[in-house]
Amino acid sequence: RFAGMVKQKRRLQKGAALVLSLLLLLGSLAGCGGKPQEDASGVDGPTNTYTPPVNEDGQIVITMPKTLLGGKTAEELEAEDKEQRQTAAQDGTLEQAVYDALLANEDGTFSYYLTKEQYPKLKAAYYWLGCLRDAYTTEISQEFVTEADYTDIDKNGIPWGLTVSVDAETYYSMEMWYSALVTVAPAVMLGRYQVLCGVPGDEWAVHVTVKDADSGEVISEHDFPTRGE
Repeated sequence: RFAGMVKQKRRLQKGAALVLSLLLLLGSLAGCGGKPQEDASGVDGPTNTYTPPVNEDGQIVITMPKTLLGGKTAEELEAEDKEQRQTAAQDGTLEQAVYDALLANEDGTFSYYLTKEQYPKLKAAYYWLGCLRDAYTTEISQEFVTEADYTDIDKNGIPWGLTVSVDAETYYSMEMWYSALVTVAPAVMLGRYQVLCGVPGDEWAVHVTVKDADSGEVISEHDFPTRGE
């Protein structure tokens, strides 16, 4: 009985750590140092060539809808971004920022302000985050995610689906946490990538399929955004 209690405590601690990691992942992509790793998975890099217009101030402004807030308010994302920038300024790493500002809008949405040079870096970062190929997700997913591949890629190089293969035993051991990690989190990142590619904020959509890596059996399928929110 004691051993079972210890095991359950470890599971709860692990679950709490996963929740924290998920919240960090769904927060503002680190404007200071959130740069994607070199891909070694066989997944092709982003091929979309869309570039938004630059305004008279020399800025590109990309507005994300409320369905892509990732569980936080726009004000919270803005506050976190400002805090990250203050820390980066003190550390001397602010020049690594992949956008100039993240600002909340009165309607509950938020906008990225970035230069034409920063734009492809932010877009690439979200591409890799969406298919679990970034430093933020590698450590917390490597123990049970065996493969993640984009699907339904249109003629503009924009993916509309994601298939994730997992170790079923590990996945079911804490299904609520692991499901969120391989469905909600990457869907939000891929949705932001779609908007960065020119998809209107009310038209982003991601279909995530979770499979058993050993048998190939479909464990679950999910459509985002969740309608009716």
